[in-house]
Amino acid sequence: MPRWTLGLFVLTWLGCATTRPAAPSGQETFTSVEAGAGKLRVSDGGRGGTPVLFVHGLGADLEVWRAQLDHVRASRRAVAYDQRGHGGSQPASDGVYTIEALAEDLERVVSALGLERFVLVGHSMSGNVISAYAARHPEKLAALVYADAAGDVSQAPQEMKDWFNKPPEGYGPAQVKEEFAQMLGPKARPGTREHVLASVGRVDPTTIAALRRSMGAFSPRPGLDRYTGPRFAIEAEGAAEENPFAASRSIPGVVTTTVPDVSHWLMMDDPQGFNRALDAVLSQVP
Repeated sequence: MPRWTLGLFVLTWLGCATTRPAAPSGQETFTSVEAGAGKLRVSDGGRGGTPVLFVHGLGADLEVWRAQLDHVRASRRAVAYDQRGHGGSQPASDGVYTIEALAEDLERVVSALGLERFVLVGHSMSGNVISAYAARHPEKLAALVYADAAGDVSQAPQEMKDWFNKPPEGYGPAQVKEEFAQMLGPKARPGTREHVLASVGRVDPTTIAALRRSMGAFSPRPGLDRYTGPRFAIEAEGAAEENPFAASRSIPGVVTTTVPDVSHWLMMDDPQGFNRALDAVLSQVP
């Protein structure tokens, strides 16, 4: 399978959440939000400035953003959550795993936490999720940030669409682990590799296959045209050359910054480098 194809692929908390203020600066609180088909685990903390909401990619969990949450919360509110069927969130009770359903879950988190205007950051598959959200709620966004993220996969050649639409025969945990191990590649730091393989190992392979199919069919335009605010990409150096359907290449108007010598999970491999790039983005957001 071509490397750019793999690059595109990536990618019991109880109680009901109500609208509430952010936690005090430097303090993290966990809550659960009732989404469209189950409860989602949410991390909230920090105050001040325009909030930042982080959305992890396929097979991951909110902890991939740990370094960013700790960094951003020194000066402003930051939120992350586990998507349906991932991490500490519940599997979808209706069995629906689509980009559109994930975007609806995102809005449930936004509404429950009372976020009125914020910066939205999405990694890998969740480039599609934040594009879908921007098409529906452009007025809430101060900026979009695509973190080594998928753009418009719907324009891919048929060979690639076939791969997205139909998982290999006998697709199960071993095949998922092998795919993600290949995606991590030689540049992934040991801690990154350990976390990614552990987190994806907790996700049902049928969930991964369903979301992969939805990625292959999802087109961010024309809906994304309704969002006219700034668009940024922070990605691994060389990723766009290998992946013609990365957000930086397939979504118009994206301003791109690259981070050298990192894997697809760049925010974990070089948190300082990613945070510097994110700080530069946030400095442009009123």
